[in-house]
Amino acid sequence: MLATLVPALAAFIVRPPMHMRACSYTAMAAAPAMVPTILTTARIGAPVKCEAVAEERSVAEIHADADMVFAVIDVDGDGTVTLDEITEHLIKSGYKPEAISKIFEKLDTDQSGSISQEELRAGFVNYSPLRKAPGFGNYNDQFKEKIHVDADALFSAVDANNDGEITDAELRVHLRQFSSFSDPAISNLFTMLDIDENGGIDKEELRKAFVRFSALRLAIGTGPNYV
Repeated sequence: MLATLVPALAAFIVRPPMHMRACSYTAMAAAPAMVPTILTTARIGAPVKCEAVAEERSVAEIHADADMVFAVIDVDGDGTVTLDEITEHLIKSGYKPEAISKIFEKLDTDQSGSISQEELRAGFVNYSPLRKAPGFGNYNDQFKEKIHVDADALFSAVDANNDGEITDAELRVHLRQFSSFSDPAISNLFTMLDIDENGGIDKEELRKAFVRFSALRLAIGTGPNYV
């Protein structure tokens, strides 16, 4: 559900819409309406502040978040995000094609026809609301308990031998069946999810990733509330 793209960025910064300040886990699907406005009115290099989405984080942490989102959207694993890839991803969150095109154009700063990892990193740094937007960041992280239930359901489905961790092979089998991710893309996702780099994804790692990234919930989640 997307509203008309009328609100100016200044108004959004001073007083964000009520539905972005307090709402239910499922009602957040209305939030995509704000993202194209932010991206088309904000100036590169001018930090955007918003009480609903602003957060104090280091550039390295923001880059790490962008890298996870990039791994999720780059379904063929070739190191670039095309308009088709970002459209396929964001359409599930309720964005209209014209809004997605505006986001893509703003992020593709060199106008090469694709978004590089560095360009998405820059977008996350320069447009702070993007880090909380549906399909990108953790805009509904206040609903951790419900998200944990969904993460646990997915974990149980993927952990085929029930040994308490998801291996690369188990994730690969699951995503080959239920997604369009290529093998290189699945490898990228596994690397991002295996936070402690021990060769397996435990339940807590998947929970943290689900809370932190709506993009991940949207791409590989099996529960009802990932947008």
